Amino acid sequence: MESVLAVVVLLCCCMVETQTESEVDGLLRELTARVEKLESKPKVAFSASFMINDEHYHLGPFGENTTVVYEKVITNIGEAYNPDTGVFTAPVRGAYYFTFTCNVGNSGKANAALLKNDVKMVAVYETANPKSGIYHGGANGVTLDLVKGDKVNVVLWSGSSMFDNSRINMFSGYLLFPITTK
Repeated sequence: MESVLAVVVLLCCCMVETQTESEVDGLLRELTARVEKLESKPKVAFSASFMINDEHYHLGPFGENTTVVYEKVITNIGEAYNPDTGVFTAPVRGAYYFTFTCNVGNSGKANAALLKNDVKMVAVYETANPKSGIYHGGANGVTLDLVKGDKVNVVLWSGSSMFDNSRINMFSGYLLFPITTK
């Protein structure tokens, strides 16, 4: 905020030499209104892991597709992510960026996807040899145009699992900018 106001003051000072007092007042009011409008934009950001402690944890495999519930919330500005359901609900229309990581569990394969209103947007598929002792994982991210009320979540497909240790499976998202229609 302070840096934006400093720029506004600097611009106004530079223009004083060439503008009348009423023109400078008008410009200052316009610039102040723009700064206030920018600051009033909604703020939405979250990061969560499904790991609550640092112990080894396997999720799955399940006999059906299962929403991954990331219970350990690190950040939830705007409270749009629900740690009880694992679902993010868009509070306003806008461009949002989401990312998630998926590490192989005890099934030997991790197959997960990020869904928007139950439609697959991006996925991660990773296999590993459980006898090797080496962790394998993947990540994916996507920018989505969401309207208020759209739902975004990560689903673990049937027959696959995820492994976690020290919060290596994460789901994060944030509002890049709101989109207004005129």
